[in-house]
Amino acid sequence: MPYEVSDKEIEYLDEMLKDINGDISVSMSYVRRAQGLTFEQLGEKFSGINVSTIKRYMQQSYPSIRPIHLVAAMSWVMMVPMTSFYYGFRLKEYYRGMDDDAVQALMCVGRLPSNQFEHIVSLIRNLLDTDQNQHISSYCKDLESEFGSIDNYDDLFPPQVLDLDAFAMDYYRSIAITVKIFREKNDITKETIARVLGLSSYQYDLLEDQYKTTSFPVAIGFRVKLGFKLASHVNFTSEMRMFPEFHELRKAQQFRDALIIEVLRHVPAKHKPHVINLLLEIAKIYI
Repeated sequence: MPYEVSDKEIEYLDEMLKDINGDISVSMSYVRRAQGLTFEQLGEKFSGINVSTIKRYMQQSYPSIRPIHLVAAMSWVMMVPMTSFYYGFRLKEYYRGMDDDAVQALMCVGRLPSNQFEHIVSLIRNLLDTDQNQHISSYCKDLESEFGSIDNYDDLFPPQVLDLDAFAMDYYRSIAITVKIFREKNDITKETIARVLGLSSYQYDLLEDQYKTTSFPVAIGFRVKLGFKLASHVNFTSEMRMFPEFHELRKAQQFRDALIIEVLRHVPAKHKPHVINLLLEIAKIYI
């Protein structure tokens, strides 16, 4: 029997994501400031988009949609999980239990190479007791079984200059292939998945066309995850061929984010400000 989605569920998605473009702008702006990047420095990391366009996309009042490939590319260049951009002013909800300074630090640690990240985690764990360390060790094993090893993290950084047009072509090609596989595997009609994604039938047909690059709004990524109750939407980038590192990075980010958050949660309150400051200072070296 084909998968069904009720009108009530669609209304819920519409309400949940009505401010998505503004939320994305707020989050991207926050990360840029947290990392101390000027617009000019950010612009130097791309070809295919100019600084004035980047500025507009980061203005909450800018009425145009934010293309999902642009947001994905920004998340790669800034080395933060794409999902964190969704939260806007509510970014602390994504990093539940973290205060403002901790969230700022977490926006920067993605840029740390493996050695530095491991040293930081080891240093923090020296502040924990035996039971807490045993918990963290067990937690690491669970993460490895879910996401795999992150030994290759240093190979997953973006190119020095990311060609946004080439990235878009590779990104939408992967989405076209994987969304079709997902739809057919789960017996979802085109009409149903189009409604969930907030697209017309014509737009959805374009989405499944792997030979044509068409920009789509960032909302489709969150609508597919929420609408079909997916734990993650990482698999939709699994067919990227020009930039396979981006897909691998998304898995590694989930591992590292989950680990550093769990470690920080156990740091005694009297030590936490110093640990956060250390994270921020070391991260500055790599930004």
